[in-house]
Amino acid sequence: MIVDRFWELLSKKIFSETTDAELKEFDDFLSHHPDLTDTAETFSILAQQSAPLEKGDEMERAFERHVQKMRNAGVEFNVVGPNDADLANGNDRRKRGFVKRLGLAVVVLSAIVIVSLVFRSRTLPSGQTATTKAPLSLVLSTKPGSRTTQIQLPDGSSVWLNASSNLTYDKDFGKSLREVNLTGEAFFNVAKDPSRPFIIHTKVIDVKVLGTEFNVKAYPNDSYTETSLIRGTVEVTVKNRSGEKLHLIPNEKIRIPNSIPDEPEKTALVKPKAFILPQPLTYDRADNTVIETSWMQNKLVFQENETFREVAIKMERWYGVQISFASENVAQMRPFGSFTNETITQALDELRESLRFSYKISGNYITITNE
Repeated sequence: MIVDRFWELLSKKIFSETTDAELKEFDDFLSHHPDLTDTAETFSILAQQSAPLEKGDEMERAFERHVQKMRNAGVEFNVVGPNDADLANGNDRRKRGFVKRLGLAVVVLSAIVIVSLVFRSRTLPSGQTATTKAPLSLVLSTKPGSRTTQIQLPDGSSVWLNASSNLTYDKDFGKSLREVNLTGEAFFNVAKDPSRPFIIHTKVIDVKVLGTEFNVKAYPNDSYTETSLIRGTVEVTVKNRSGEKLHLIPNEKIRIPNSIPDEPEKTALVKPKAFILPQPLTYDRADNTVIETSWMQNKLVFQENETFREVAIKMERWYGVQISFASENVAQMRPFGSFTNETITQALDELRESLRFSYKISGNYITITNE
């Protein structure tokens, strides 16, 4: 599979074993799957680690209990990180241990979730290197083609991850702060706690809530980052816009361009207009479900205003494939419909009933052409 090849190339790249052709292949893979960039960086950090994990820390034990709770709940994952035995036996032993763990991670890719424990050494202001570790983080990654994955955070909040998504939070999550980083798409049911706001960081926006249900879609290769509110209230801060804030009420959403235009110059006489205004949620005419969260019901829905190229990006995540267009005319067509349990071939055949195009499948690669 394509993802298996990704892990093979990542392992070689980390230990400088790639050929020029393999290095180009790896860079091309990341350009088509930017959602895996964070995963690649995480494992690269692990290979460079030289500081052992200190024992006896209460927060660390609480974090380990949280990991065990997820295991007991049936969330499959692999814990990756240096251990004392690896470090005591030198770099070669550590390198072999990491290669073995990375190989296990490839196996775990056939399951739903990969969890990485991240360690970093720090440099003191004087230039001396300290052996203290940076905060331990849990990185949850869902692969392309996976379906909804649910986890529970230490504070009792529930999160559902869509395909090709990463969620990261520190081991001390909930102690004084409740903050996570999201790449991809997730639905949140946040446990109410007025003393500790829950904050989701994405590349374009930060979403702050106290207790509510909402969806955040923040794929780096999409045109927009989107927040959709089901219940409660949320405050959205647009980055690089002087802290511009937007507030949503239930059944509203906002869409922020991933390429944010320059902020207009402010004057004392002219108050700048709002960067973007909330919009109502959209509903499927067939069953009146909310389209923005239809993925949680295992439904892939295309809206009338989406181009075939935008639809193809959704299909790539949904089915774990790569789609290219031989003609821009086909890419700008506007399909409409929804899928649940259909295969990729069945979905394409159904789309052909209303659009004039042909397709060719070679493994996980699909080429769309004029009919």
